[in-house]
Amino acid sequence: MTGYEKAKKAAEAIKAKNKVEIEVKEEEKKEAENALAEVQTNPVLMQLYKDNAKVGTANLGGQSPLLKVHKLGKSTTNQLADGSEPNDGWFFYKSTGEQFESVECHILTISKGFRVDGLNKKDVFNQIMAGAIVNGGDLKPFIMYLTGTKLKKMWEFGKEASKYTNAKPVPIPMFAMRVKLTTEKQKTDYGPTWIINFEIMKDEKEFPIVVADPGVFTFLRDQVDSFEDTLASLIAVRSAEEGEESPPPPVDVENEEVPF
Repeated sequence: MTGYEKAKKAAEAIKAKNKVEIEVKEEEKKEAENALAEVQTNPVLMQLYKDNAKVGTANLGGQSPLLKVHKLGKSTTNQLADGSEPNDGWFFYKSTGEQFESVECHILTISKGFRVDGLNKKDVFNQIMAGAIVNGGDLKPFIMYLTGTKLKKMWEFGKEASKYTNAKPVPIPMFAMRVKLTTEKQKTDYGPTWIINFEIMKDEKEFPIVVADPGVFTFLRDQVDSFEDTLASLIAVRSAEEGEESPPPPVDVENEEVPF
């Protein structure tokens, strides 16, 4: 075989290989288009895609799911989706720029205590609460930093919740109970501040309102594990020293504006 014939054969082999690769890519493209078309024609699947569009992208930038209480004159960076300022004492949800006068939610997990420098005081005791807002029917994940006077109400909620988590014969997981969060202005040595009240919502028989859908129950349970890992990572980055297992008495120091 001459050199020309060898070159021609090699060129034909490359051409054939390229043709196969093009055909494979076209097939993959066709399969992708078919899969997308299938999603678009399946309302349930399409809603799942919409609801989970941001899953796994928390570390890629954008808005964090921070929930905080807006304070006029102090919460200077809070802005609603329409550009206006939230109402004083209302809950502000950073991810979507929404505000809520009260929040119905599931409390998924509460972090161990840790200390960081606050706005007006060094070495401030903090805890982070993670949950899922149910206002409007959609589950919106959130995290909230709690310190100072806000901690006492959360600890009181924990004591009440433990009555049900340890109940006989059927204990109720904390994350399965629906909880209502409201705000109340309270005077402190540092001036007036907003505290958060926790109410375990109950039915007409004074029994906690709980999740009755197995799918929602499983989803919330899975979110507990996910959030516990997230909170541990946040604490590792932000804490000035090891968190305490037993929380000290709350201090009257505002530390709402925790930087992200």
